[in-house]
Amino acid sequence: MKKRKKLLVVGIGSIGKRQISNFSKYFEIDVADVRKDRILETKKLYKINKSFTDYKIALNTEKYDAVAITVPPHLHLPVAKLAVAKNSGLFIEKPLGLSVKGWADIYKKCKKKKLINYVAYCHRFVPYLLRLKKLLNQKIIGEIYCAHLKWSSYLPDWHKYEDYRNFYMSKKSQGGGSLLDDSHGIDLVRYLLGEVKSVNALVTNISELEMTSDDSFFAILKMKNNKIVQMSFDLFSRTPRIFIEITGKKGTIIWDRVNHQIKIFNRQKKKWKIEQFNLNNLMSMYPSQAKYFYNCLIKRKKTINNINEAIKTQQIIDASFKSNKKEKVVKI
Repeated sequence: MKKRKKLLVVGIGSIGKRQISNFSKYFEIDVADVRKDRILETKKLYKINKSFTDYKIALNTEKYDAVAITVPPHLHLPVAKLAVAKNSGLFIEKPLGLSVKGWADIYKKCKKKKLINYVAYCHRFVPYLLRLKKLLNQKIIGEIYCAHLKWSSYLPDWHKYEDYRNFYMSKKSQGGGSLLDDSHGIDLVRYLLGEVKSVNALVTNISELEMTSDDSFFAILKMKNNKIVQMSFDLFSRTPRIFIEITGKKGTIIWDRVNHQIKIFNRQKKKWKIEQFNLNNLMSMYPSQAKYFYNCLIKRKKTINNINEAIKTQQIIDASFKSNKKEKVVKI
């Protein structure tokens, strides 16, 4: 029987466990987490080979084909540095990190060593997001003029089992906050509409939520193709809203993640057409992403969202923080 590839999952909170459930089909899995209670819980839920309370010990004593970095963003870079030094491929939860600093060097080393590297902006695997991309490529709304993106949720509802104030999402030092975590929206804008030329942003706290990280982000992006994108992220909306509305010469198209719909308005006919999807379609992004990463690892194939690609999204994040601080438009 062919020997299974080995994967180390560093950080086994909610997203770490989700990735284990998806990767267990393909890999022999070891885990590393500072919390022993999480290790015990994870061993009850999944087939785990070895466990460690220090990822450094794991990487210095075992050989891994890949490392899944599912710790808070402030720890992504040090874990990645050691993993690459030990010749392991990288699966990195989004965002890339706290800033772009240090990541170009990691990518350079991955490229030199021919190590597979991927940053998990998983919405690129949502079937009805791929459908939206296809419709835009078919020019269904003609020349695109502008887009509006909203990514809203209520942070205290995310994890019912813990106080949101203790969750890394509430802590600026650990890379929490709306801008970094909801940067799926920035990645999707790049994926659908092209690269960003400049950003004018406000990164702030305007709600009653008790957190040192930002609870909201508002921005206007000017694209290199001169299209305009208005976007907002927030962590205080009691009614989840996640959508992108794109307006073109022939009409409007709306991708709605919450209601699992694509709505197309034909300006000439003055009618809406609705394509309906479901929750299973949405959640399929996780197993699809895991299968994709495994296949890239086996075939030594470059990933669609490697570190070099994710740096472009991180640059927009960094520019947004700078724009907010300087109170001016920042070029990318």
